[in-house]
Amino acid sequence: MYLNKLQLWNFRSYENLELNFPKGITILYGDNGQGKTNIVEAIYLLCTGKSHRTNREFDMIHFDKPWARVRIENYQRDGKHTVDMVLARGQKKRILVNGLAISRISEILGQLSGVIFSPEDLDLIKEGPQKRRRFMDIELSQVSKNYFYALNEYNKVLEQRNSLLKETNKESDLFVWDTLLAQRAVPIIKARRDFCKRLQPKVNQMHKYLSSNKEDLYCEYKDSINDREDIENAIMEILEKNHETDLKRGFTTVGPHKDDIIIKLGETDLRYYGSQGQQRTATLALKLTELEMMKEDLGEYPVLLLDDVLSELDPTRQKLLLNKIKDVQTIITVAQPVEYFKNMNVNYFRVEKGKVWKE
Repeated sequence: MYLNKLQLWNFRSYENLELNFPKGITILYGDNGQGKTNIVEAIYLLCTGKSHRTNREFDMIHFDKPWARVRIENYQRDGKHTVDMVLARGQKKRILVNGLAISRISEILGQLSGVIFSPEDLDLIKEGPQKRRRFMDIELSQVSKNYFYALNEYNKVLEQRNSLLKETNKESDLFVWDTLLAQRAVPIIKARRDFCKRLQPKVNQMHKYLSSNKEDLYCEYKDSINDREDIENAIMEILEKNHETDLKRGFTTVGPHKDDIIIKLGETDLRYYGSQGQQRTATLALKLTELEMMKEDLGEYPVLLLDDVLSELDPTRQKLLLNKIKDVQTIITVAQPVEYFKNMNVNYFRVEKGKVWKE
């Protein structure tokens, strides 16, 4: 799998841009604010259907234009694939996959898969559970449309139950939504448990590589039902137990939308007691493991997007990271190329004031 071409019209700072990417490592370099991250965002948008920077789709349209368009052309083992997305102010976005209009965003998934590592991801360990749930959900959604569908269905029911909690003070009104939410929770919890079981030995091995074999990293899925196997019944019980709390607060306080991954270095919970260096090494291990697990599931590496993170890593971690991605199509944004690039076969693109040219 590799990205061959990206085309942008009225997207962020680009009125018209066409880039052809080689299979190896591409360096997008230039000062901050010149548009490097906009390119990464556009690629990731067509990998997952969502921006990694904003939930407001119209933020991606050039400030004085009525619409924006992003198109990618990529190759997989079965040949060429294209994805085309048009964002228009006041209208629903339109998407074409291989030239055919689609009605579900899930049909984008698998056309081009990607892993992104940005400065915001460096907070994956120390921030709240939402970031770690997102880490799981994005990977699982890219390799399984069934998971993406299950997660969407769960979130729809959750939204309806939360709306009811704001309107009622009767526990009896909640029973139907408890049942539906418990049913929708089952495939999500099962998939996340399996994901973390696969993740644990692989991320520990990756962490040993990054930390010179010094420390063991442990990742464990922490759900609301204490690992019970009868998931539906367990969720029903805990929802009923929390009726009074939910009615008082006006939202659902337990369920997969509140679960977490506990990450430890030995016996130390990294979220609360890890140093910044330990947290960043663990995050890097998680991202590289995500890359390898997606290769296992897809049969080929996804595209790797490294957006301005190399400057956040010390030279040793930079070298270890770059050694691991030699066989992966990687697009890297930096202010200035790091010293280690001199020993690698890379392609350079200069980015300045919304213009891009190959060097």
